[in-house]
Amino acid sequence: MTLLLSESETASLLSMKEVVPAIEESFRQQALGNSINTPRTKNYARGSRLSTMPGTLTYLGRAGVKSYISTRNGTAFLFTLFDASTNAPLAVMGAGYLGKYRTGAASAVATKFLSGLREFRFGVAGAGGQALTQVLALREVAELSRVSVWSRNKERRERLAKLLSKEYGLEASPVQEVGDAFRGSQVATTITSAVEPFVTEGAIADVRHMNVCGSNEPDHAELTPSAVAKFRSVCVDDLAESKIESGDLIMAMKSGDFSWDKAFELKDVVGGRVNPAPKTLFKSNGVAIEDVAVASLVYEKALKSGAEHNTFDFTE
Repeated sequence: MTLLLSESETASLLSMKEVVPAIEESFRQQALGNSINTPRTKNYARGSRLSTMPGTLTYLGRAGVKSYISTRNGTAFLFTLFDASTNAPLAVMGAGYLGKYRTGAASAVATKFLSGLREFRFGVAGAGGQALTQVLALREVAELSRVSVWSRNKERRERLAKLLSKEYGLEASPVQEVGDAFRGSQVATTITSAVEPFVTEGAIADVRHMNVCGSNEPDHAELTPSAVAKFRSVCVDDLAESKIESGDLIMAMKSGDFSWDKAFELKDVVGGRVNPAPKTLFKSNGVAIEDVAVASLVYEKALKSGAEHNTFDFTE
């Protein structure tokens, strides 16, 4: 029988304390040849965009595909998990929250291995739906001595800072300018819907490591090319996918501020093959092996929870 999990059921089974190690292991296994990622495909039609992301984790015996469609009504996410040995469809689950958690966890893993810092001041640009999980994930790998929150939307940045302070006990404050969020911050993250770059080289003077997570479109960027040029080490989650989707790096390459031979993959850092030079950047697009890892975790927790969930026999 195939387990059917709604978006809220999936969310209830997610714990960042478990998701971060699962994401780290997926990249460690990829370095060993046991995680197979396929770059995202996008199908454009009038009024919609359908994206699909397949991946296989042989060390777990699992394979799966995330599919999601974006229209003027928003975006709906679905993940289908298979047993890679028997071909059995194990689960179909809502994957919106899954994506938020795995994206935050990937930033945490990158920060852990690229920066080496275990305590730092943190600046985040963006206060939308994925900003909170970025902060919660980083808490799993380091002590956050201070969090500065910037967003163009004053209400959102104040709300997120208040939530981090009252609900999570962090020293958090909203700031009016993006440079104020990054000033004095050793680690920074951008997680916005920006089309045009807004982070300049002057804003990142104090930043030792940066996660750039806002877009997977080639003509969208958060960092100016001159800001990208300031980083000595540039890490990506998947090189082939980044050459198609990473607007920040694509624009910097076109302007002569970046070369792809400077980039390396996260699996190579986690696997110990690359020792990055400081001032590091991680460009996160989100990859399928992350989704398979977290969906497998959710599936196992659902089975062990004892709670009643809907099922369906797709083999009939």
